[in-house]
Amino acid sequence: MRIFHFMTEFLQRLVRFLRENPEGVQVVRRVSSEDTIEPPEEEGGFSSAMLVHEADRREFGVFPVPPANEPTQFTHFIDGVQHSHLLYYQQTPKGLLPVVYGYVAAMVLERRERELHPVPALTQAEEALFLPLKAFDAEGFKRAGLTVYDSLENRELEKTSFNTMLVRAGATVARVRDHLERKLALQWIDQQTPGSTNWLLVDGSIADLMSALERRKLVQVVGVSKSHRTSYLEINWMLQVLNMPAGYRSSVFRPVRQGQSEVYSWYLRLRWQQGASPTYGLVRVETPVLTSPDDTREWADCISAWLLQETRPLSLPDPRYDRLLYPFRMCEQHLRSRAPSEAVMRTALERVGERALTLSTA
Repeated sequence: MRIFHFMTEFLQRLVRFLRENPEGVQVVRRVSSEDTIEPPEEEGGFSSAMLVHEADRREFGVFPVPPANEPTQFTHFIDGVQHSHLLYYQQTPKGLLPVVYGYVAAMVLERRERELHPVPALTQAEEALFLPLKAFDAEGFKRAGLTVYDSLENRELEKTSFNTMLVRAGATVARVRDHLERKLALQWIDQQTPGSTNWLLVDGSIADLMSALERRKLVQVVGVSKSHRTSYLEINWMLQVLNMPAGYRSSVFRPVRQGQSEVYSWYLRLRWQQGASPTYGLVRVETPVLTSPDDTREWADCISAWLLQETRPLSLPDPRYDRLLYPFRMCEQHLRSRAPSEAVMRTALERVGERALTLSTA
């Protein structure tokens, strides 16, 4: 089968495994809208925030970002991608259960002489199956060299609907991706020497990254979140944010999670156009907590000015171009070009399904 040679080693192992164990396997040939696995939201969990003191500012507000006195100092950028596909159903003693294929990848791009270059040592990918592990023989997958994750984790199988199983599988894939991105970011931090001028820009929150650091230290890492489904600010403050023009930022605050505050944060409007949604061009910035709070205003203005410089060129034709910074788009494009083709995967598994059907009717 010529198509076999275009598959990743993991998918080749999976095809061999299903050929050898066809009983109860129902390969998915057509995915309905009910079986679509939507990527989960990128952030959530914070429920309150504390206002951070800025020189000469006592109340929450929105302010124009002063023009930059220097070019952007971001030298490295990290982002990741994920793909989730319902591959087949498996008849088990617990019933007919879904098996989801997940692919996650993350990488660091380095800017050298105004061009972006992949860092091979900080580029990784992982493939795995995501399924309700309590109903399967984990050792069988292990012997076949297949990585598996429990998509239900602590949930009870008997009290979980089929659709919820797919949702939980997608969420587990997202967590594996987050873990991979955090792992690469920690490796980048460990490689930095005292006095380094390198700065890392992360697509997403860095609160968990700051929690994972063994030593509390001021690292040159900044996170940019594009999602705004979590409410951090009281309604009157958030109304100011939603009405601020392009090139403005909000006051700095500290999101609180489980009684701890790992980062400083503020909202920044990257761009605006008439008639757009209130969140158009709006991002939330995160930085490590400052050791010298008196520098907060200057710190936030400086980083905001750098981020405004990163808005060029536009990330078109990506529909998130208003919030997706161009270096992150380059990360995603590079990673997607290396990801296994869904067409190849489904064609190969369809032939596995035909073989399973032949054996079951023989």
